[in-house]
Amino acid sequence: MRETVVGPASVLALVIWGQVGSAFAGVEDAETGVLEDKIRQVEALVEAQQARIESLKRKADAARVPSTDAARMAEIRSVVRELMADADFREGLYPDIQQVGYDKGFYVKSADEAFLLKIGGYLQVLWVGQNRQTDDPRQPGRQKQDDVEGFDVKRACLAFGGHIHSPRLTYRIVVRGQPSTDHRWRTHDADITYAFADELKVTVGRFKLPFGRQKLVPRTVLQFAHRSAANEMFELDRSIAAVLHGTLAKRVSYAVAVANGIDNEEDSPSREELDTNFAYVARLVTHILGNRIRTESDLSYSKDPRLEAGVSFACNDDNGDDNMDAAHSIPDRIRSGRGIGGSAVADLAGTDFLQFGADAAFQYRGFSATAEYWVRSIDGEAEFSEWERMTGRQDATHQQGGHVQAGYFIVPKKVELVARVGGVWDNDGDDVWEIAVGANYFPWGTYNVLLQTDFTRMAEAPSSSSSAYLMQNDEVNMVRVQLLVKF
Repeated sequence: MRETVVGPASVLALVIWGQVGSAFAGVEDAETGVLEDKIRQVEALVEAQQARIESLKRKADAARVPSTDAARMAEIRSVVRELMADADFREGLYPDIQQVGYDKGFYVKSADEAFLLKIGGYLQVLWVGQNRQTDDPRQPGRQKQDDVEGFDVKRACLAFGGHIHSPRLTYRIVVRGQPSTDHRWRTHDADITYAFADELKVTVGRFKLPFGRQKLVPRTVLQFAHRSAANEMFELDRSIAAVLHGTLAKRVSYAVAVANGIDNEEDSPSREELDTNFAYVARLVTHILGNRIRTESDLSYSKDPRLEAGVSFACNDDNGDDNMDAAHSIPDRIRSGRGIGGSAVADLAGTDFLQFGADAAFQYRGFSATAEYWVRSIDGEAEFSEWERMTGRQDATHQQGGHVQAGYFIVPKKVELVARVGGVWDNDGDDVWEIAVGANYFPWGTYNVLLQTDFTRMAEAPSSSSSAYLMQNDEVNMVRVQLLVKF
């Protein structure tokens, strides 16, 4: 029920009503109708006055609150204050000229993300102990080689990469220092890539030729402190080249490269050693199950099995390229005459080089396995061929090699046990075998910090490798403990 407010007008109406009642108290019934009309007029006047009073009261109340525009402005100010408290909104209104941060490397990028520079790197420090079991007949005086042990800064790398104007145009420059063999920084990789699509990319520069599996796996994600002895013999390493590559339907990856030569990363048209024949290298990988396999260990602890298989091909008619050489078995005529056995290295100038490879990899719930096989044919075809002179062979020489490697995380994403068996055979009877076991510890479950230890037994190393601490023909028992720090 609405409450009625009694004001001055109401009081006046009551007074009038009282006076009217007194004046007409004694009037006869005949005059009653006239009196009632006047009463109704007075009541109407009272109601109109009451309505006027209510209207004035409402206006007075409205005058005491903000206007509609003022209320709207207050609401807008509140919304603006909330938005400005949001960092992402502020960045959108006032973008920085450059943005910096860390995402698998430190980066600097423009506000529109048209330009990106990412900087990363790693350091490998290790202790190695070698027990040499036999004489090395190729050393002066043919004395037994002493056992060795010591610490080494095996490798230090800085990598610069990113894109220019568009993520389609990327670049990469890697410089490396290897104090044990080279006391200066050198360009390791330098290339430019343009991606027309995921199915079609073009890369030019200096990089690893697309051959084999283990060689293409970065050193920072290997299961052992070094790649296998068979890989050392059959790898093609880096060259200056152009490569067409891509992935079709997310299931088949391909790469076709045309290079100045094989393992001649310093050859260019300004050097006399470069011949007129290109080297051709190709690789095809089928991703049978799951995503692409990029590491040797299953550190991600794959929930679904991953399986892929690949084949590789390379050929080069070497008419004088620099740096291209290969290990071979010392022929019987030299072996019997001087009592020297084992292997030697010959330059491949004047030879026709042909090599095939096949590999497979599997990962599932912390278990990983890889297998790789190579076969090579080298045929001397020129009078100046050092290969023919040193091997005594005028026909094609064949060599085979391979390895099988596996690992399993006994503590998921923390501790992994690994093992490898490999070797080189069909090398004129000088077969070489390698057996290795080891353990890896990932303190934070990432490759940023990795502690590796392994034991390797090798009979007559097929080739020398300063990074693997091997000398050709050495029979060694070797222990390595390596710490990797990556950023």
